[in-house]
Amino acid sequence: MCSMRTEIMLFWVVNMIRVISPATSANLGPGFDVIAVALERPEDSMEFCEIDEGIEIEVKGYSVPVSPEKNIAGIVANKMLGDFKIERGVRISLNKGIRPMSGLGSSAASSTGTVIGISELFGISMNRDKLLEYSLIGEKATSGSFHADNISACLLGGLTIALSEPLKAFRFDVASSIDYVAVLPDVEVNTREARKILPKKITLRKYSSNLARACLLVRALEEGDFKKLNIAYEDNLITPLRSKLVPFYYELKREALSTGAEAFFISGSGPATLSLLNREKVDARDLAEHLKSFYLNKGIEAEIYWGKIGEGTRVT
Repeated sequence: MCSMRTEIMLFWVVNMIRVISPATSANLGPGFDVIAVALERPEDSMEFCEIDEGIEIEVKGYSVPVSPEKNIAGIVANKMLGDFKIERGVRISLNKGIRPMSGLGSSAASSTGTVIGISELFGISMNRDKLLEYSLIGEKATSGSFHADNISACLLGGLTIALSEPLKAFRFDVASSIDYVAVLPDVEVNTREARKILPKKITLRKYSSNLARACLLVRALEEGDFKKLNIAYEDNLITPLRSKLVPFYYELKREALSTGAEAFFISGSGPATLSLLNREKVDARDLAEHLKSFYLNKGIEAEIYWGKIGEGTRVT
């Protein structure tokens, strides 16, 4: 049971914090390791209860390790309890709604949710930079590298730009006319392995082309300018290499664009994909169901999610 504290004789207050962490879609088009968005769904929910000592983890939903030494939430919690000299323990109840190895920021949700939960539970005051710094601990444990795109969107919501050196994150609002569809086929992509196929060198021409598109992408999403978005979403550096990690990627892309999507991306390192659409012209659910049928016709099960660009991690 959660630790309880007595308040004025007759009242018992449970020292518990509940946190919701959204899925995220990062590496957005030309914005590799930089540009990401938060999604309305799926999401993780976490409850943090103070206990006498140690770290205990309970898991529902998608399967992840319950050992604190192997679970991202446990790794982050252990680091925070030690760094801030907290002489108590914590029980973490995780309802894992974001599938691991999906390309939808599962590790970022666990990591960022834990940072918010522990800081709220024990009254640790942290500015945005510190929240990012501790959230990165979980991402490093998963991918073997420090990239702040997923955790930035998970923490702040909306559209985010992440800097690694110095570690900073900036939020931008996305036009209300833009909806998304995320399609997750029944295959897994390990982020650490996916990073091994990244190019070691790129040409200056390809670099400048991607940089221009990334700048335009942010503006297009802010303004809801679909003509700009049609140009900005393409990526000529990472997508050609990672497309093989997504079943029938180019066929699915053609299907999405021909059915109303204005832009189409690999989400994270895959296998999920993200379509952006004009909600005034296309029904997101209809597009989602159509793309799911595409995979079913190929003999592949798929999960679908749709909605608006979402908010960041929150205490409920």
